[in-house]
Amino acid sequence: MDIKKIVQKAKKGDDEAFEQLISSVRQKLYRTAYAYVRNEQDALDIYQETIYIAYTSIKKLNKPESFSSWITKILVFKSIDFIRKESRHFTTDNEEIFADLIVPENVDFITHSLDLSEAFKYLNPPVKTIILLRYYHDLSIKEIATIMKYPEGTVKSHLNRAKKELRPILKEGYLL
Repeated sequence: MDIKKIVQKAKKGDDEAFEQLISSVRQKLYRTAYAYVRNEQDALDIYQETIYIAYTSIKKLNKPESFSSWITKILVFKSIDFIRKESRHFTTDNEEIFADLIVPENVDFITHSLDLSEAFKYLNPPVKTIILLRYYHDLSIKEIATIMKYPEGTVKSHLNRAKKELRPILKEGYLL
């Protein structure tokens, strides 16, 4: 079924349609929350709060086709708010940041995930978020700019700068 039709049903109060929408993004939402807070229980709390906010405000969603980026935006802001509230710093000393986000399919891919997770810890928080949204959630530059409240040019320059920073760290031919 078409995402627009499912969103329209959810907007009219169809709980099954809303559950169908959530099931399509459930795993990515949890993994994104976990990437921010690095704690299973905190990630689940953020995930649940995001679902609640989405459920109570889905009628405000103007573009049904952008449901995935809309709910991801809610989750990203909830995650950042949580980090600020807990007075924690966004750290990625943990080497599994991208290994947790990507489900490897073979040994070569595991090696690439580890290379990427090692390289990822050298980026600053806004760039990490942009990389996460671009390469994990497959969002467009325009969608990322909307979520991050940055001009599209800023998002592009952050991506280019990150690529330059990551290029010497990553193995040749991977990602960049």
